[in-house]
Amino acid sequence: MPRPSQKLIAQKLGISTATVSLALRNKGTVSKKLADRVKAVAEEIGYKPNPILASLASQHFKSSESSLGIPIALIDFLDTPYNKASYFNPIQERAHELGYSITHITPKELKSYHSPDKTLYNRGVQGIILLGPVSDRTFRDDFDWSLFSVLLCGRFLAPLPFDTVRPNIFQSVNLAYQQVRAHGYKRIGLAIGRHEPMMEDDASRYSAALGIQRIEEPDAELIPPYFGPLEDDQKLVSWVREHDPDCVIGFHVGQCSTMRDEGINIPEDLAYASLHIAESQIIGGEKPLCVAGNEQNKREIAIQCMNLMDQKVKYHERGIPEFPKHILINSTWLDGESLPDKTKG
Repeated sequence: MPRPSQKLIAQKLGISTATVSLALRNKGTVSKKLADRVKAVAEEIGYKPNPILASLASQHFKSSESSLGIPIALIDFLDTPYNKASYFNPIQERAHELGYSITHITPKELKSYHSPDKTLYNRGVQGIILLGPVSDRTFRDDFDWSLFSVLLCGRFLAPLPFDTVRPNIFQSVNLAYQQVRAHGYKRIGLAIGRHEPMMEDDASRYSAALGIQRIEEPDAELIPPYFGPLEDDQKLVSWVREHDPDCVIGFHVGQCSTMRDEGINIPEDLAYASLHIAESQIIGGEKPLCVAGNEQNKREIAIQCMNLMDQKVKYHERGIPEFPKHILINSTWLDGESLPDKTKG
């Protein structure tokens, strides 16, 4: 029996191998009726695509699509230069390696379009990456997502129904907690806080904090996690003074600076670790301090986001998926002066 191949499918149906290829990849102008016939014959003869050949074909498609690469729109809702550099730069680098070009679009620019979906589509955009805390009210109800492959990268105000690449919230909280315990601390306060308005990962951090405390210290008198607004410095300081932890696991390094400004000696009187730090994160003051905590590996999040976008474009996965996927990237622990090791005397 002849080897199952696209050529054999084409011979059985009396069509070209190019048409077979387009039908199997849901590309081009092949009708649904013909595409269904192609797929039925493929199943009948046991045809399976060769991943190596598919990859080569994909590279040919990319190189011929545009001299600059296949257009991907990155709609950027991040509001700090650090976050933009953490995500945008590696997305752009990886996109270039895979044969894509990134078009950077701000929310203000998006709203200026009379018909944003049609504008992007007519520019040849194949995919959309939503970067940062985008609200579900940003896009009009008539925005046609089916025209694009869509991904969320990072954290969001509300869960949107798309595939997402983001930090592993539970792992991050658990990693910090276990590291602080391993350094010899027992009265651990989790100052995880919340955004205003709340983001979806606020509830995830709070749930992780409660669960980890109860599992690790089932019989202990636990310090209730701080869940006040992240911008309310005085409420945070009051919580610290009321509960007197020996170590605080905070949301960001700014909380450490706030407590030092309020006369709390770190690390002499109170140790500190952060759920979000950059490598060798140092805060200033009379005594500069290297803060211990988690690196969220945003570069890896960005790279994996672009890798997934490549797969979605390659296999023509458009619009809102039936079962959205979440790819979770683990954080990495970095020691620092804010968390002395009490186990070493």
